[in-house]
Amino acid sequence: MKGAKPKHDAIRRGLSDSYGLAVSESAGVVMPEDIAGDPVQAEIWAWLAPPVNSFSEQDIPTLRLLTYWHAVAHQAEQAIHSEDGRINIFDKIGVKPYRTQDGKEVPLVRKNPALTILKEASSEIRALSDMLGLSPLARSRIGLMDATAVKTAADTAQMFKSIDAAYELPEVVIEDAED
Repeated sequence: MKGAKPKHDAIRRGLSDSYGLAVSESAGVVMPEDIAGDPVQAEIWAWLAPPVNSFSEQDIPTLRLLTYWHAVAHQAEQAIHSEDGRINIFDKIGVKPYRTQDGKEVPLVRKNPALTILKEASSEIRALSDMLGLSPLARSRIGLMDATAVKTAADTAQMFKSIDAAYELPEVVIEDAED
């Protein structure tokens, strides 16, 4: 396992806790009307943000972009697939001026432009998902909150004493000078 192990006193978001740190304030965001009007984007939004979700109003622009890029990726995938179920990696744009030894024409092809669009959409989806905490990596980064986030002056002093002890530095007492 890579990375730091979870702390024993950490609180996972979304679970109830006695400190009230993970309390949800609302039921999430609702689907905007313009997205609801597009059946493809509406289906994607419903999949990303069901009626009860943990998104806030600040997440709506990012959710809109994520929904849009999912729709773009869906359309690019449809453009790549042919009627017979095959994936068209190349588009035939013509015929080369010569034939094979058995007399067949040699097609002139180029990479399907939908592949480039799909690649860009996938990249955007990945980045936006990370921003919203939808990917496993993003959840592992933001999923734990330290239960002892509120530190007192005594906690801070104890932390510095433990650092000094680790480096075996002598404790220095600083006294306020009187004016």
